Amino acid sequence: MSQGIPPVRELSSQQRRCNLLLWLYRTTLCTPFSTQQSEGLDQINGVDITTLDGDLAQVRREIHKQHHLEIDARFHVQGKALDQRLCLLQALRRGLRSSPAFIDDYFKPWLNQQLTQYSTLASSCEKDRLTSLIERCESELEQEFTPRDRLFLQLYIPWCLLQNAQGHYVTFTAQQQQWLHIKPEFRAANILYDQLQPACGNPSRSEDRDFFILLLTLLQQHRHDSSGSELDQRLMHAVKHLIASFQDVSGMTFSSDEGLFRQLFAHLGPMIERCKFAIGIENQLQNEVERMYPRLMRTTREALASFAAQYQITLSEAEVGLIAVIFGAWLMQGNALQEKQILLLTDHNSELEHAVEQQIREATLIPLNIKYQTLAAFHQYGAPSGVAMIVTPYATKTTDADPLVIHTQLPLAKDQRKRIRSLLEAR
Repeated sequence: MSQGIPPVRELSSQQRRCNLLLWLYRTTLCTPFSTQQSEGLDQINGVDITTLDGDLAQVRREIHKQHHLEIDARFHVQGKALDQRLCLLQALRRGLRSSPAFIDDYFKPWLNQQLTQYSTLASSCEKDRLTSLIERCESELEQEFTPRDRLFLQLYIPWCLLQNAQGHYVTFTAQQQQWLHIKPEFRAANILYDQLQPACGNPSRSEDRDFFILLLTLLQQHRHDSSGSELDQRLMHAVKHLIASFQDVSGMTFSSDEGLFRQLFAHLGPMIERCKFAIGIENQLQNEVERMYPRLMRTTREALASFAAQYQITLSEAEVGLIAVIFGAWLMQGNALQEKQILLLTDHNSELEHAVEQQIREATLIPLNIKYQTLAAFHQYGAPSGVAMIVTPYATKTTDADPLVIHTQLPLAKDQRKRIRSLLEAR
């Protein structure tokens, strides 16, 4: 085993990828580069080479999709300095939750060793000094950090200053700077900036202060009752307008929207930052949501239009999908709607049958459980129990005992879509 790599127990795939990414960040800032930095890569998590290759490929996909970064042949994380920092922010916070021993035994000692190469930087990042700075920020913000976030800051701030020391500086667009300068975290960020300026590498760079604003913003918990700031008040009004817009577009109402309001406020606050600073988000259910709830997605997208315009952001489909799921869940809960069982009769034309399924899903906002049955089986055995509606593009034999049967011809006429929706959304 290579020197400096601690033995590890069997890890989950998420822990392995997190450890691997932190290793790659170590490699990126190690100076001078040595071939020893890439030795033992397969031993970091105690896995075979096949598992390592799979983990490395997954890390490549994740950081490219979410942070626009690449991994080069020397195992350096390549991309804009800001994107590198935002990626590490997520990875280090995740690592402190899932692999604290790895960070204690590996990441922290390596970071301390790197700091010794820069006397001013090492002095600025002494533990007691950083602890005092963090406490001053908490006082200015009138909000305490969690113990884990305090530890995170004591590791993350030195890494960012070390990146500066190597000449890799963050930059912001004019729109991003304008957004940051109205943040309530501005004054607390100034404390960090003033005290750490000698270690920033270039004292004239105000972008370092702007980055501290962003850092403190990303650590905040978004709760509608946690701050009376102007930005929070603005977001409260925007969330209320979004809920009203969704109800107007969908033609449905929420019986009680207080819980929905709190959940949207907590979700949309961080989402705005992600959109402003090009931070991607993973939505593993996105393809399923788009396929199974096309009307819900379209309605959510339309309701979000004015919200996105107000904040001058562009929402990815993954972001829209997450909000659609929130709206869908509260529609079902608030209106006591139940998932409806739909039977789609088939007869060797899969393309037509798939098109029929999509048309039915387009007719309603609520979740549908659509099952397939051949015409022959239906004629022989009838419909399974619990079926609320039978849909088919084919002529079929029915009896009075069968559930409602709707014969479809594509595209569905407006009155037919209206009838289907009315039947499906009935309590």
